[in-house]
Amino acid sequence: MATSATVRAKQVKLPRSATITVRKQRPSPKSQVEVEPGLGRIHFKNKDEREYRLRFQKSEADTGIDIVIPPHGTITVAIKKDDEFRYSVVDIKGGESNPFVPNPNIDPFIGGPIRN
Repeated sequence: MATSATVRAKQVKLPRSATITVRKQRPSPKSQVEVEPGLGRIHFKNKDEREYRLRFQKSEADTGIDIVIPPHGTITVAIKKDDEFRYSVVDIKGGESNPFVPNPNIDPFIGGPIRN
């Protein structure tokens, strides 16, 4: 008996965690990262010698929240069921980065979305 794509998609289990690495202020992977709802964790690992601000926003109108990631540090973010947000890696000394630019592929400091 053939299995439909919808049924196969429901059978795929999302990972409990994912890691986003920051090098030279650029996140990798930049594309969508999806983890298990409720239990899922996203780890941000800074491989640089300097600290950055990770800015998380749900929408363009949302001012978001900034979290400092220290040099060679790791920040872990938990994600709720049906939650989705974009993030950007911002210089600690200032500067603005909007994760909702028309073409996020132009800005190397923007990543996501992160979702479950």
